Amino acid sequence: MSTTALASLAPISTTPPPAPGYYPQPGGYPPAAAYYGAEKPAAMQIKELNDLFMWYWICLIGIIITLGLSAIASAVLFYIIVYRSWKLIQDGYARTTPGKAIGFCFIPFYNFYWIFQAFPGLAKDTNAFVARRSLAIPRVDDSLPTVFCILTLCSAIPYVGYVTAIGVFVLQIIMLKNFKNTAVAIIQQTQR
Repeated sequence: MSTTALASLAPISTTPPPAPGYYPQPGGYPPAAAYYGAEKPAAMQIKELNDLFMWYWICLIGIIITLGLSAIASAVLFYIIVYRSWKLIQDGYARTTPGKAIGFCFIPFYNFYWIFQAFPGLAKDTNAFVARRSLAIPRVDDSLPTVFCILTLCSAIPYVGYVTAIGVFVLQIIMLKNFKNTAVAIIQQTQR
């Protein structure tokens, strides 16, 4: 062990970590609370998701009043809700982490591929998470995020983009509402 002044401030753990794959819960999966705000009660997590979605709507409506400036706030809220949805299903089987799911959407050109992992991938991984845990939650429609991604790519095409941008706008709202509702249902059923 190092004897530097900084090393003396680091806490030393005497408890060894659990063996990989060991979870003392029936079914062998860690509780969803371990990945999504374990320090917060389920009611608070649900309220936060509902509040985020409400402010997302307010910012969308505010685009008219602010001449588009509140679109930035609505985009930020959109990605926060998607991040939390990814974080909720992290049980060792998700295709990516929440940080990568959102962060890679901002890598130029690579994001043309990655949005298909971030949005349709979230729907598929959420359905797999629900199936593994045998939760009584309706499946997330994974075709809606796929169409959203295709229209998003088409929006970059001159002249075609004017038409597809309207579809992207509407599908984004519907898709985010589905993700938020499923996240709320998962919290309700896994954190009683």
